[in-house]
Amino acid sequence: MINNLSMSYSLLDPNFNIANGAIYTLIFIIKALNIHHSSRCGYEGCMAVEQFIISLCLILFCGKLFGSLFERFGLPAVVGEILAGLLLGPTLLNYIAPHPTLAVLAELGVILLLFSIGCETSIKRLYLAGSRAVSVAALGIIVPVIVIGFSSAYYLTDSSFTALYLGCALTATSIGISLRVLAQTQQAQTPVGNIILGAAVIDDIAGVILLSVLFNFASQGALDAGGTMLLIAKVLLFLLLTPPVARALLYLTRALKPVDDNSGYEVIITMILICFFSWLAHLFGAPALLGGFAVGLALSRQFVSPFNRYLVNPFAFTHKMELSTKALVDVFAPIFFVYVGISLDLSQLDYSVSGILLLLWLSLLAIVSKLLAGWLAGGQWQTKAVVGSAMVPRGEVGLVFAELGLKMGIIDSKLFTELVVIIAITTLVGPLLLKWSLKKYVNH
Repeated sequence: MINNLSMSYSLLDPNFNIANGAIYTLIFIIKALNIHHSSRCGYEGCMAVEQFIISLCLILFCGKLFGSLFERFGLPAVVGEILAGLLLGPTLLNYIAPHPTLAVLAELGVILLLFSIGCETSIKRLYLAGSRAVSVAALGIIVPVIVIGFSSAYYLTDSSFTALYLGCALTATSIGISLRVLAQTQQAQTPVGNIILGAAVIDDIAGVILLSVLFNFASQGALDAGGTMLLIAKVLLFLLLTPPVARALLYLTRALKPVDDNSGYEVIITMILICFFSWLAHLFGAPALLGGFAVGLALSRQFVSPFNRYLVNPFAFTHKMELSTKALVDVFAPIFFVYVGISLDLSQLDYSVSGILLLLWLSLLAIVSKLLAGWLAGGQWQTKAVVGSAMVPRGEVGLVFAELGLKMGIIDSKLFTELVVIIAITTLVGPLLLKWSLKKYVNH
């Protein structure tokens, strides 16, 4: 069936352009995922084709509608997409229920989302940010782990590992949300912008490493010091080696591209690399999403390596690869966020006065713990406030933590819902704080 599907269009067709390549790749992946899933779970346990199609239609439509509405009012689209999932899911209309087939699409969305974040990551700007970015990132990791971890152990759970997981889930900063606000105020390329980007990159890399360690612990049921150090070394080795290897493959695929090819070559090559390195990440004992992040680093416009001086920068090719894959990212990433909303069950929340106050208290701790990190940025209080505010939104990586924790059984549905609500609050409050602090910073 897959062979028949792949023969339904020809890569040699002169009318098959890059946009068509992205669309056909999307269709092929969805079909392949459903075929693979049906082979694993049997016909009875799988989603019917018509149910899958209308579910995907509603997810894409409502995700885009709510995301666009939130952006129009200057709020993060991520929160709007989660609300779209709440509307469609068991919490409100109950049109769509969580299902393994949709979960596979959501996982692919996470991989592509991390690929997009990797494309925006600049190791060069990280270096320029220097020790201040490292200090801000370190405090922004340590304080949430300790404060949220201890608070969770006291208020939410008897499991110390679950409490640690909740603390780690709130360490990473959303690069995309903060960068969007900085770009709107022309502050993205300033020294303050470099500190924010550098700290956010370190946060995300540290978050992925923490996720890998906790993922390994949850899989094996034990935390061995030697094994943990080995895993961290393997993840760091993966992050160090795969971007240059992927970059080398970019040169090879560029050389192999036929002259006058107009067959969607770039998007297909990019998806092959993302899938291959995601599979390789799994072999290294890390989450598959790390493979997408590594390929994104390789495509980054400011990729640096010792061999740069000897090689011609393939910017035209890598830029075309990034642009051609954007259509897939724009389709799959919102599916992940909408699916998070579908997975939520707000009936699990404690709606008593004490329960609501506890949720607000934990949200306040999550916000303040990042604001404190900004005080290591140096300069006047306005600068510190800008850096701290930019670190507040948790966004994508925090939601990845939440979804994986639920999937692995580390957190139950009640804790999952509470964690996502806290992440949503920080994602809403962060940009508002950043806009206010930037106004003070610019006026100063």
